[in-house]
Amino acid sequence: CFAPSSVAAFDTETSMEDGTIIIATLSFKDKIFTAIRKDYLEGWGNVETRLQEAFDKYLGKYKDSRNIKWETMIVNTEADIVVECFKRAHEWKPDFVAIWNINFDMPKMLAALEKQGIHPKDVFSDPILPKQYRHFRYKEGKKIRVMASGKTMPIGFADQWHVVFCPSSFYFIDSMCVYRKSRVAKGELPEYSLDFVLNKELGERKLRFKEADEYSGAEWHEVMQSNFKIEYVIYNVFDC
Repeated sequence: CFAPSSVAAFDTETSMEDGTIIIATLSFKDKIFTAIRKDYLEGWGNVETRLQEAFDKYLGKYKDSRNIKWETMIVNTEADIVVECFKRAHEWKPDFVAIWNINFDMPKMLAALEKQGIHPKDVFSDPILPKQYRHFRYKEGKKIRVMASGKTMPIGFADQWHVVFCPSSFYFIDSMCVYRKSRVAKGELPEYSLDFVLNKELGERKLRFKEADEYSGAEWHEVMQSNFKIEYVIYNVFDC
């Protein structure tokens, strides 16, 4: 008999201007940590209080039911966001760190670390390990299937299987791919976006705000990042 695995959820938000990471959240049991890039909130005062008030307003029922303690940190760079989030992952030691569509977030994180000259093995490996035993490799799943006839077919996002090789107390999983693989006998869904699956399984949708309801897609993200910065942080938290 095995005890249930413990799972932490991780998610990033990226700038609609240049694609760099501006926010990331790690959620595990009653703990949530969110790191926010300093320049994203430039010119916004009383940020900590406003964030906590918005958290209570939009996610109060989850805070109460899970007795959530939410820690926020303002950092200088996108690499700092990654470093601080995974410091918590190493402290909390979940069995899995789950990311919905990891092949979006992981390349962004690796690019951010490379830009600042930080080797990913020193971020994702368990810090208890001496440096000579740390390593990291990210292997993307196959995107093309070659048929017996020689014809090629694209492999859908949810059927690609990406693997992180790294010595840590947790194992990275793409929760979108796990969802697909564990339900493959039920047939394929029309899509595997987090919003679609949330609605199908829990009757929930990704967090929306009435002030921006007239927008959708990329334009919605642009408006939120420009005019509703505090609420956009809460949006990131809710995804986790």
